[in-house]
Amino acid sequence: MDELVKKIAGLGLPGILFVIATATSGGSVVAVVTLLSSLGGPLGLLGGLGLLGLVGIIGEYIASFGIESILKLIYSERSKTESVRFLLKEIQRC
Repeated sequence: MDELVKKIAGLGLPGILFVIATATSGGSVVAVVTLLSSLGGPLGLLGGLGLLGLVGIIGEYIASFGIESILKLIYSERSKTESVRFLLKEIQRC
């Protein structure tokens, strides 16, 4: 069951982003293609689709380790260059 949830979390994020893009554009195909083209930058539509794939891979990676573990690693790395007091204030604001 845990493996299924991880796969859904990894594959679901690009789909959710695509659904949001479609819903905000009113279902217009032209608007969705324009949005994906703008996300893709100089690579255009293919770059936008690649970005959705990359978001899926990163989402699967985060789901496999757990968000708490990822956040611990990020903040332990940031504590090397920033004060712990500043990081604690940042965490408390969230």
